[in-house]
Amino acid sequence: MKPFRLRPRGSTLSAGVLFLLLAAAAIGPAPASAASPGQGPVVRVAGGEVRGKADAAGRTFLGIPYAAPPTGARRFRPPAPPRAWSGVRDATRQGPLCPQSVPLGGTSEDCLYLNVYAPPGAVHHKLPVMVWIHGGAYILGSGAGYDPAPLVATGQVIVVSINYRLGPLGFMALPGLAGESTSTGNYGLLDQQAALRWVRANIGAFGGDTRNVTVFGESAGGNSVCMQLISPPARGLFDKAISESGGCVGTPLGPRPLKNAYRIGQEFADSLGCTDPRTVVACLRSRPASKLVGDFGGLFRLDDLSWEPVIDGSVVKEDTASAIKAGRYNKVPLIVGSNNDEGRLFTALGYHLQQLRHAKADDLDRTIDLRTPAAAAAMRATYPPASAGDADLALSAYTTDGLFACPAHFTAQAAALSRSQPVYQYEFADPKPPLSGFDPLMPLGDYHASELFYLFRTVQSLPPVPGLNAAQQRLSQQMLSYWTTFARTGAPNSPSTPNWPALAPGIAPIQRLTSEGTGPFTTFARDHHCGVWAGATG
Repeated sequence: MKPFRLRPRGSTLSAGVLFLLLAAAAIGPAPASAASPGQGPVVRVAGGEVRGKADAAGRTFLGIPYAAPPTGARRFRPPAPPRAWSGVRDATRQGPLCPQSVPLGGTSEDCLYLNVYAPPGAVHHKLPVMVWIHGGAYILGSGAGYDPAPLVATGQVIVVSINYRLGPLGFMALPGLAGESTSTGNYGLLDQQAALRWVRANIGAFGGDTRNVTVFGESAGGNSVCMQLISPPARGLFDKAISESGGCVGTPLGPRPLKNAYRIGQEFADSLGCTDPRTVVACLRSRPASKLVGDFGGLFRLDDLSWEPVIDGSVVKEDTASAIKAGRYNKVPLIVGSNNDEGRLFTALGYHLQQLRHAKADDLDRTIDLRTPAAAAAMRATYPPASAGDADLALSAYTTDGLFACPAHFTAQAAALSRSQPVYQYEFADPKPPLSGFDPLMPLGDYHASELFYLFRTVQSLPPVPGLNAAQQRLSQQMLSYWTTFARTGAPNSPSTPNWPALAPGIAPIQRLTSEGTGPFTTFARDHHCGVWAGATG
């Protein structure tokens, strides 16, 4: 199976961002209102004191630095500890977003900040902690804009959302950079680990249990969870993990072999005029961040992925499939899952929105030849188009199964074989989630990221449109209970929710999350043709 690639500059827009643009939302992380001088709760953390804000919903601390600004000589280096400050630091406003091509708010290389959301009266309790890693194809997004109030209130948990370096600033590998530190190409992953270390060291001051930390994320954030599972330096930094639509085994989001990463990094450096190997690092550090992240221009292409984690021999030592199948990973209780119609969003964005037409049979053929050339005949037989002029559903199913559903299933099965910790798999399959009807050419069903509206009050500052109906609200409550009970105990079940069985080797009771009746089912692998994909991915 050929790896999916991203062009180094300006050719890709994340599904989440395009989705929000399509929904005509004027989005940007809305800064919280500043507390009056001397008001608001004060907490001491590494570096000094921070003052947040408190209301009936809980206590919020925004824009806390967890690492020093990765600017100047610190660009393309592992994160350093945050600088201390004097006095009480205002923590009522979000920090800036990390540089990216389509920012949904103000950006700065000084972007390594996190946010803490705690229920009221949490100071003297050891509450479970959930650390959220945002998605965005490793090139876009931020921790801001995801309002975790439902998780905090339902589960009485503390949620921490983080920024991490993106694009080439977070994931560029070059031989010259490898000589400066123990890693090259994984600065974004190292940022995530620095944030997790900050949580271990400081979350107790907010009422959190430093020994009960769950890392969870979606899309590239879900893939980041997978990377932290197989990263030796992440051992001991978290106690449970949830990967939503990120997969681990058989996914195109990396990690990339070092040789390939070096080639992409050098091509990128050449495009900026940094062609001399002796001075390429200094040259890249001299360029403005805006030049490195580029400007959006072009179509969204899932076969065009450039910046992703790298097998550098230190932060990531091997590919994810090998690590998990061999049991060489951080064994913690795990939830992994996907949405029933992930790929429909990408078809809608790539063809309906940007080209104003259906995907055609020729488009499907080209995609199959590019992604799975060795299994092209089997893929064409498995995903026949409706007609020569309409391959929307076939292309969407091919994308759903190959990039999300089967990688999630392979991951869950491989982890279950270790028998060391419980593993739970889900499929989000609610018939009509918010915004699923915006595409006039195709119903979007359970598109990529749609489950987030059932867990967060806002997704990149966008509320569910329309709001959840009564049945969907019940499903939301089930999911909130599953996620937060898992964070508390390592198992998702509670007396108020339908039983969710753990996986066993060779036995696949997968929990279908739907407002029509949540419960386990056993036809997932057949529904998504995972036998065909197992042969295609080796």
